[in-house]
Amino acid sequence: MAGAVTSAGYRQARQQRLELLGLAAAAALLLSRPDLATLAAGLGLFLWGMTLLEEAVKRLSGGTLDRWLHTATSHPGRAIGVGALATALVQSSSLITLLAMSFVSAGLVGLPGAIALLFGANLGTTTGAWLIASLGLRFDLAHYAMPLLALGLLGRYRLSGTLSGIAGLLLGIGLLFLGIDFMKLGFEAWQNGLRLDGLAGDRLWHWPLFVLVGVFATVIMQSSHATLLLTLTALASGQLPYLPALAIAIGANIGTTVTAVLGALSAGIAARRLAGAHVIFNLATAVVALALLMPLAWLVDGVAELVGLADTAWPLKLALFHTLFNLLGIVLMLPWIKRLADLLERRFPEPARLPPTQARYLDPAALNHADTAVNAMEQECRRLDRRAYHLLCSAILMPSAEVIGRPPERRSVEAPIAPDTWPLVNARYHERIKPLLTEILTFQARIDVPLTEAQQQRLEMLQSRTLRMVEALRFGEVLQRSLLRHSARMSPLREAHDDLRLAVATGLNRLADEQEGQTIAAPIDEVRRHWQEEMARRLRSHHLDPWLASSLMNDLHQASRLIAALAEPSPP
Repeated sequence: MAGAVTSAGYRQARQQRLELLGLAAAAALLLSRPDLATLAAGLGLFLWGMTLLEEAVKRLSGGTLDRWLHTATSHPGRAIGVGALATALVQSSSLITLLAMSFVSAGLVGLPGAIALLFGANLGTTTGAWLIASLGLRFDLAHYAMPLLALGLLGRYRLSGTLSGIAGLLLGIGLLFLGIDFMKLGFEAWQNGLRLDGLAGDRLWHWPLFVLVGVFATVIMQSSHATLLLTLTALASGQLPYLPALAIAIGANIGTTVTAVLGALSAGIAARRLAGAHVIFNLATAVVALALLMPLAWLVDGVAELVGLADTAWPLKLALFHTLFNLLGIVLMLPWIKRLADLLERRFPEPARLPPTQARYLDPAALNHADTAVNAMEQECRRLDRRAYHLLCSAILMPSAEVIGRPPERRSVEAPIAPDTWPLVNARYHERIKPLLTEILTFQARIDVPLTEAQQQRLEMLQSRTLRMVEALRFGEVLQRSLLRHSARMSPLREAHDDLRLAVATGLNRLADEQEGQTIAAPIDEVRRHWQEEMARRLRSHHLDPWLASSLMNDLHQASRLIAALAEPSPP
């Protein structure tokens, strides 16, 4: 054991030394090449701005974006349009992809609708290239970045609530503008650096090579926008020929699938299916676009001439190409959405049976957004409630089929009781309830996305109801022990216990029908009053032993506490 610890410590120390050497080498390179340092700084600012922009959109949407996308998935055409529009607004296909994965994992939408949403997100991400090509490369964005940065920084740390979210949005936009400007400066200064004129696309192996460059860059930076920004600025400054730039744009589309795959690794089956659809769509689109690279380039030239673009407007032509080949992919794949969903459902089947302690809906992907996190909590709490209902029926020695779904009858409680056939509440609680409760509480603690006041109240209500259900089970455990001890037909307490069991069963039945707390508690209150009077009468006439009377008093009290825990009103 000591040797293993020493070996692990040695590997960690060696890794740290390698990281320090890498940082030192990168620092030396950037210090010796100011043009590279400017380029790297611009890229870092751009990626930071994208992250802040995504966070601000999440905070400001307050679940509105989630509900909007959820509603749109009912029809493939609408889902594609809304996915494209949403991605154009938030400028993050990764956000929409993870949101779609969250929806599928939480059971909010079907797989075909989520696939259509991804198709739209791919189309919407092309607007980033248009914005950069038409505005980012033509204007001095640093002039506009400074006031945005000043307002964003001051507001982010001095304001709260919605105003803080708006400040974060301004800060993100300011960083994007500044990053684009720095990258333009870096490429303009890199006049004597690496030039790629030798790989102009006149050989067959050039295009796949640049596709791989686009894939690699997007995987490293985790942003197709960043890859396109690098490509557009290099193209505008003359560092990169036109056809290789088109191939890099194709590779950037493939690279975005890595985000979906990484997000699906720790997610459930539904999210893996959607990640598979994302990979298939982007790979198929890339293969078609690469095979038709020259015809698509000619089509771009024709459209550019038709709308009046200059022959040398390479960045705008690249943006047009990016839009056209994504549109082509959607046209080719749209008729196959249903078959693709069926294929993925067969390839990634649901497990035949989940272990009783395993949560079904608490997928890590649901934690990305407020609506999906709350919905996953709600569905898992319902599962816990159903298990608790069945266990509470066992606590009063009645089959759940005789309690839930229809009003319980007297004949059910008067039937003979075989003590050995009833599972003990305590054992079943530790086997089936406590592990699931632990998962639910852990999931709730991991929710770290902005919640609306209504969502926060909903979570508090779910937690309160779940803990009250567990409290009722603890009372049921004590009650069951007494009921089993006096289950014989001739027991002096059997008559009272039958009344008690029927009253608790009626309360559980009404609770399952979501009736009011006062109605739920009425049957056991009536039984308790009746047997308190009856006990006094039987004690006076010596028909009931005082020791048994005290046991019955305790049983009535436990049953009342059980129902009171369940009937307690939820917090407002």
